[in-house]
Amino acid sequence: MNNLMEKIISLCKRRGFIFPSSEIYGGFGSGYDFGPLGVEMKNN
Repeated sequence: MNNLMEKIISLCKRRGFIFPSSEIYGGFGSGYDFGPLGVEMKNN
């Protein structure tokens, strides 16, 4: 199950749906922020 979740998260990061918070703000974090496509999907 954990391997499947890692594959899904990796795909979403590659496609621009989510980005790790640490990449955006330059700090340490375990959360994710929505990318442009993720925001559109959330708003739909």
